Amino acid sequence: MRLVGPLAAAVIALGSLTACDAIQGVSNTADKVKLCADAISLVGFSPDMSDPQKALEETQAKAKELEALASSAPDEQVKKALEEAANGMQNVNSAADWVQQKADLAAKVSSACGG
Repeated sequence: MRLVGPLAAAVIALGSLTACDAIQGVSNTADKVKLCADAISLVGFSPDMSDPQKALEETQAKAKELEALASSAPDEQVKKALEEAANGMQNVNSAADWVQQKADLAAKVSSACGG
């Protein structure tokens, strides 16, 4: 009979750990969803082509924001896709180049994010 008390405590503790793991999993998923939504918004950026130099600067600024998101990515697949997109945005020679690359990079980010 003395074994029942410690056994019950162990079962309760195990149940608590499982609940904590489930809560952590939900939190990680929510973080990934937010990060991916922010990333897709950045990759979907369309510069104002009326001032090509300003458009290029804005595109490169968005790339820096994307790099920051990549550093906090929850898994390697998402991190790699965000880094690739940031690199693509950072290395454009003109805003027109970015418009051509945008669809491909947005598809890669979306795919890595599970969409």
